[in-house]
Amino acid sequence: MARGKGIVFSVLALLLMSATAASAHTSVVTTTPLYKSTLTSMPLQISIEFTDELMTIGDEKVNTISITAPDKGEVSLTSITLDKNLITANLQDVDFQDGTYLVSYRVVSADGHPVSGSYPLYLNAPSAPESQPVAQEDEHGFFHIHQTHIIQAGVVLILITLWWGYRRFNRDVGE
Repeated sequence: MARGKGIVFSVLALLLMSATAASAHTSVVTTTPLYKSTLTSMPLQISIEFTDELMTIGDEKVNTISITAPDKGEVSLTSITLDKNLITANLQDVDFQDGTYLVSYRVVSADGHPVSGSYPLYLNAPSAPESQPVAQEDEHGFFHIHQTHIIQAGVVLILITLWWGYRRFNRDVGE
């Protein structure tokens, strides 16, 4: 009977260790200026904060931000900087036209997976619908986004099943 308990506890320990090894990809915590803000003047900096630290590979620019103007042209950026989980783009101080700007990003999280998406900002008012740049959602489906939650739920179900089997085994042995 002691051997059975040891096996059950070994399996439980293994499951708990494997649950912590599963990691989710990074996601956006906040943006500055805020997502879908209507601004009266264009800021000189756009920042995006992520849940996890972003990967850096030497001097390579694996984490990027780009901004599309209402006329579908690219907004000139003076620099893009990275500080752990915060990426910041500095804009040139020029005369910006009113309308919808699309901030697009592509970053590589510390787990090595690329994550990309975009969101709009409005200068004074949104552009007419036909001239608005199209926002992209993250390029991941339901399973990809909720992978960690699904794994955690599976581990819990396995633990409950093992506990139930262990209790039933001990009850049957005791009779």
